[in-house]
Amino acid sequence: MTDLRVITNNVPRDIVEAWELTKAEQAEFDYYDWEKVEQGEESPQFFRYKGELHDLGEFTADIGIMRGSGLPPCLSRWDAYRSDTFFSALVVRYVDDFERVVVGLVLS
Repeated sequence: MTDLRVITNNVPRDIVEAWELTKAEQAEFDYYDWEKVEQGEESPQFFRYKGELHDLGEFTADIGIMRGSGLPPCLSRWDAYRSDTFFSALVVRYVDDFERVVVGLVLS
């Protein structure tokens, strides 16, 4: 794990609420019951990064993993992660009272 590096420009990105998505964007996330979202029973959140919309619900925010012993220092500042491949992941850090996220790409 010592060969990990995080690439980020530290630019906060707005969190996008489910009601802000277009119908086409909602279709990308067909695992949500959009009727329940419209009724306020579910409230998924998203963010845009490198031209793609990402579901914050797919990120794991396990403090034991993210802040546990043995992690490289480069990961200690991040709140949650989502593995993309065996060699890469996205990490997020909440800022501005949880209104925005800073995104990083982890590479090994």
